[in-house]
Amino acid sequence: MRFPGSDAISMALQVPIRNPGRSALTTLGLAIGVGAFIAMVSFGRGARSSVVAQFETLGSNLMRVRPRATTAGKATPRPLTVLDYEALRREVTTAERVTPHALGTFDVGHRDSHVRTQVRGMLPDFSRIADWRMAEGGLFDDADVATRSKVCAIGLTNVKQLFGSDPPLGAVITIDGKLTCSVIGVFAQRGTSISGGDLDDRIVMPLTTFETYLGTPNGYWSFEVRPKNRALLPIAKIEIEQLLRRTHQLGPTQELDFSISSPDEVTMVAEQIGGILTGLLAGIAAVSLLVGGIGIMNIQLVSVAERTHEIGIRAAIGASPGQIMQQFLAEAVVLAALGSSAGVALGLTASFLVARQMHWPEAIQYDVVIVSAVFGLAVGILFGYLPARRASNLDPIEALRRE
Repeated sequence: MRFPGSDAISMALQVPIRNPGRSALTTLGLAIGVGAFIAMVSFGRGARSSVVAQFETLGSNLMRVRPRATTAGKATPRPLTVLDYEALRREVTTAERVTPHALGTFDVGHRDSHVRTQVRGMLPDFSRIADWRMAEGGLFDDADVATRSKVCAIGLTNVKQLFGSDPPLGAVITIDGKLTCSVIGVFAQRGTSISGGDLDDRIVMPLTTFETYLGTPNGYWSFEVRPKNRALLPIAKIEIEQLLRRTHQLGPTQELDFSISSPDEVTMVAEQIGGILTGLLAGIAAVSLLVGGIGIMNIQLVSVAERTHEIGIRAAIGASPGQIMQQFLAEAVVLAALGSSAGVALGLTASFLVARQMHWPEAIQYDVVIVSAVFGLAVGILFGYLPARRASNLDPIEALRRE
């Protein structure tokens, strides 16, 4: 059983064999267009995912309250105090957790190794708010906070600086020359922040231990607030601002001496910017697809001009205009399919190599592959229609007169 159009397809498949050089040049433009479209969109999405992942290391569904100096006030910002913390924990109805965060830079030593680094005082809740995970050991608990235990957890950078290849768990470090802490945990690797800071350079101890032995003369470094759900972020921000205005005795029009920020806000902006850039790259690559389609149209027009006599013979022996159009459309489809296939292979290879080199997630975008391949075929058919129509409209007598 023969399917309608099978003869046209069979003849169209002979075109690349009869004219390999011309067919290769014709499909090259479309292959570059399809490959560029896949690669550009994959690059855009991969870069966006990488940037968003960096911002998400700061925490999701999280707000940070920090002191700041006012333009018309004191040179140093007003500190955040225990009274502020108690008020936030008691009165902010949209908050699931509120935890203070103390921070200072101190000399830290172990035997003959010394390093100057940041030491943080926190409550156990903070690790749940910021999703800080452990590679070894564990974090202190509420009992350690209540008893001001001299324990701490450290980052991998500090492990390398202080212990080298020695096991850190159970070892004792000295902070500021006066506080000795036993290492009970090592944080999992987090890499670097967007600003280039080392997220694995950190030593964390119970907040009460920090306050007792190192002190907080400038108050808390920040309050970390997790709303009950992500949709409550704007409402929680308003609640916190109104409450701290009252505890800091600020009027409705006075400048705030604290700031409220959320990594989620930065993440959303990064996603929006990444989406715009991805769309821009896709638009630029789509132009290459159109250029490839124009190349198919030009070659097909040349083919019609060269085969005018053949078209006249086919029309004279009974071929209808529809059959002639079908023949040239089939040839355009074959060329477009070859170009799209080559473009898919080119785009996938480029996407994989660049993503692996840049350590981007989601190297292969399968939805983009399908869309670009279909779009490449559509472009080939669209631009192949005009030459096919011209061939079908040739007058048989005039066509036979041409050599």
